[in-house]
Amino acid sequence: MLYSKNIKKSFRNTCNILGKPMLLFEGGKSFHIDGNVTNTAVNGAKRVLNSLGMLKSKFIASIPTKSPVYVTGSRWQRAKYSGMFKTRIKIGSKVAKGDVLGHITDPYGKVNHVVKASISGYIINLNESPIVYQGDALFHISTKLK
Repeated sequence: MLYSKNIKKSFRNTCNILGKPMLLFEGGKSFHIDGNVTNTAVNGAKRVLNSLGMLKSKFIASIPTKSPVYVTGSRWQRAKYSGMFKTRIKIGSKVAKGDVLGHITDPYGKVNHVVKASISGYIINLNESPIVYQGDALFHISTKLK
């Protein structure tokens, strides 16, 4: 779970101003439907509704298989070079500073830049684009845990 600040003029910020609690689930990526992400979202919504006494009896709220990790701070690690990008890590992995996260190469395989974790934390999200440019966000890594 990642705590984040409200963005001005957003629906989330308006709910906050009006004193309306809101839980936001973000998962997956644009133009890609991932069954695991979808199931996680639906099961989480059912657990929230169940805890509020709002889940109809014909539905079952599953018990989580993993304990949540509470993240209160995070940052993006960016590409130092442009080139072809290949990640070696999965979302949700715990990494230590210096771990190899991926590689940036040239099209001919003559140059290989190793991408190492600049900090320790959990991989919250990652760039799966095969081509990256210097400065592109590669890995979203937690910095503070609750």
